[in-house]
Amino acid sequence: MKHLLIIFIFGIVLSNCDNGDDTTKKDALTGTWNVQHIGGGFAGIDNDYESGVIVWTFSAENGTLTVENNNEADVIYDGFPTGSYSYSILTVEGEQFLEIDGQEQFGIVRSNGQVLLDANKTSTGTGADGFQIVLVP
Repeated sequence: MKHLLIIFIFGIVLSNCDNGDDTTKKDALTGTWNVQHIGGGFAGIDNDYESGVIVWTFSAENGTLTVENNNEADVIYDGFPTGSYSYSILTVEGEQFLEIDGQEQFGIVRSNGQVLLDANKTSTGTGADGFQIVLVP
């Protein structure tokens, strides 16, 4: 009888274990964002965009950023062209940084439901003449 009790308790313990397979992987950027503003750079650009013109969708599940860039205005820089890019979020000394295709890096600042991606602030130090991109849901 004692053996049955041990097997029963062992069975309960195993049934309550979570292997994590059913959880959705998320990060600070997971979801769909509209590019609202791009500014900075050597030329000092300052461009605002309507919702839906440039859309970035982050999927932490597969580490993919999908960009839909429908901007037809003639501008110096409007982010990335339409396509899929790999991305990762790095944490260095408590700060988060977005790395796109293993090259482009932006500091991540979340505030009031927006995300500011700042190319002037990278994980390796402070850059200069980089772009700042404001994302809104």
